[in-house]
Amino acid sequence: MSLPSFAFSTQEVGAEFAFEAYRDLYAGGADVARIGPDFSAQVQAYRLDRMILFKRQLNGLQHSRSPQRVRRDGFDHITLHLLLDGDLLAGPPGHERRVRPGEILVCDNTLPHQSRAHRVRQISTPVARELIEPLVPDLRKFHGAILPETVGGLVADFIVSLTRRSETLDGSVVSRSSAVLGMLLAAALRGHAAPTEAIVWAAVHDGPDDAARRREAEAHVERHLADRDLSAETIAAELGISRSRLYRAFLPDGGVARFVQQRRLERVRDALRRQGETRSIATLAYAYGFASEQHFNRAFRTAFGRPPGQFRTHIQQLRGDPHARGDRSWPLAAWHSELY
Repeated sequence: MSLPSFAFSTQEVGAEFAFEAYRDLYAGGADVARIGPDFSAQVQAYRLDRMILFKRQLNGLQHSRSPQRVRRDGFDHITLHLLLDGDLLAGPPGHERRVRPGEILVCDNTLPHQSRAHRVRQISTPVARELIEPLVPDLRKFHGAILPETVGGLVADFIVSLTRRSETLDGSVVSRSSAVLGMLLAAALRGHAAPTEAIVWAAVHDGPDDAARRREAEAHVERHLADRDLSAETIAAELGISRSRLYRAFLPDGGVARFVQQRRLERVRDALRRQGETRSIATLAYAYGFASEQHFNRAFRTAFGRPPGQFRTHIQQLRGDPHARGDRSWPLAAWHSELY
């Protein structure tokens, strides 16, 4: 079986247009900048079921996902960066770490991150969040984690083997590969809840008690998002803690109410992206706890940069006829849309 694939090389584009072409290729997911005079890039990509494999050779490049871009594009898949060789400095902004060959950097695309690559050979693997999160409920806390070979070795071996054999894989194997990767990664992360090499972005400022309260409250919120009466009062009463302590746990998010609204917005956004979802926007808004369609529409636009109807249309266009968009980031934009 031949997997959908594409290749890119700055050598084939020509020096005059090489950087612009590479920047356009990744425009749908990251801001790209040159660092140093000797920029070069080669990419070989394969699309699997709910997963993409990128075999890359990069030099003199910075990739970044700012908070503004994260909010605008709404990506929520997980990307694994396996370093094979070279100098890679990467992680959440201000908390970048040097990745060593054989190690895997875990990036949650709902959070900002950036990387700087010099003479790098790596395999980058975006994978659908829903394949991992049911097995690792606190997945966001691993954003920026660097998994050493003793932790992520099986994951690395599987990624390398899958990439090497991607030209000849049987279709039935392809359809199961993403689920296998999800299980291997979940096993690695669950076995090392706080890897010593990790920068745990989502909890870097939390004390142990605050972090525990936060986890309990987040789980309660997820179970009751459809309940319009969900509030700081009901959460505090359910968990048996004071409102002030609860608010302190959610202070980085602007408080409990703001966190609840953001999670509701994200759940509706996920539904709008989902293939086969036919419910109206109003129905989805009410299903996830919004009392007013007008309030939901305003909040969605503020959070994600466009109205919900326009967001849904954009995703449908990506799946339907990406060529017609005239976007030089195709096919990456279309492939990323198929992770959802």
